[in-house]
Amino acid sequence: MFTPLRLEIRHYETVAAVIEFGTMTEAARQLSITQSAMSHRLGEAERRLGVTLFSRGTDRRLTPTSHGLAVSQAAIRAMSELRRVEQSITGTDAAIESTVRLGVASYDAYGWFPGFRERLRADHPEIELDLAIVDDHPGSALAARDVDVVIAPGQPSGVAHLTPLFDDELVLVCSPGHPLADLDTVTASDLTAETYLTYNAQPSPGFEYDRFMRPSGQAPLVIRVIPQTSAIIELVAAGVGVSILSGWATRDVVASGRLAAIRCGDGLPISWQAAHHTRDDHVMTVVMALRAQLARTG
Repeated sequence: MFTPLRLEIRHYETVAAVIEFGTMTEAARQLSITQSAMSHRLGEAERRLGVTLFSRGTDRRLTPTSHGLAVSQAAIRAMSELRRVEQSITGTDAAIESTVRLGVASYDAYGWFPGFRERLRADHPEIELDLAIVDDHPGSALAARDVDVVIAPGQPSGVAHLTPLFDDELVLVCSPGHPLADLDTVTASDLTAETYLTYNAQPSPGFEYDRFMRPSGQAPLVIRVIPQTSAIIELVAAGVGVSILSGWATRDVVASGRLAAIRCGDGLPISWQAAHHTRDDHVMTVVMALRAQLARTG
């Protein structure tokens, strides 16, 4: 619950200035107010707080009490933060015209984001980027305006516009010590004794079940639905089961040696799209920049 402050910014500034500059005269000059106004502010601050902030000596010199020091130190910290915010608004961020929210459908794959944001801001300082969490239904997130652009595998439904980004392949991932890790390729029959981890409770057209398992008539021994791919990766690395995931989205963890990736049959190619509902100039600038970067690195 918000509770209004008893003091205003001017009171905090006054207390801090008196302590910093030593005298009422110099503090008043620095704040561009009269000495009489300074005295009024100090008196008002003490009345509002119900404490003495300065002791007055016979020579009229002001010595801060413990309360005065506490108020001054809080003022310095708060004004420093407020000054930082003002500078950020009136400085580099002043040119921002639009914030475009990006998400990745189905996967917790964001390692590309910091470098992409840095390059985009250098080329287009008028655009800020933010991340949004998107599940396996990017069309719903776009329709609800929770996100502006979704990097999505396959052909997501319910999306107004799809811009191709890069080509990818679905691969079987398992722990490096798993018996399947030594194979060059796997077939659906190789999975019949396995616990299979998937993020999708309902098989999506064009993905592994539709193209790899169903045609063979073979199915894994146990199928577990784990909504988060980051959790699937950790479970697979721990030897709990195996999964078929995007080669792009798992590339870094495979390169680190924590997972092994094996081709499924003759390969399960998929494409990634930028899904978006509008062709707003800023959205399209982000989409084209994504396409340029991910076409090189995807």
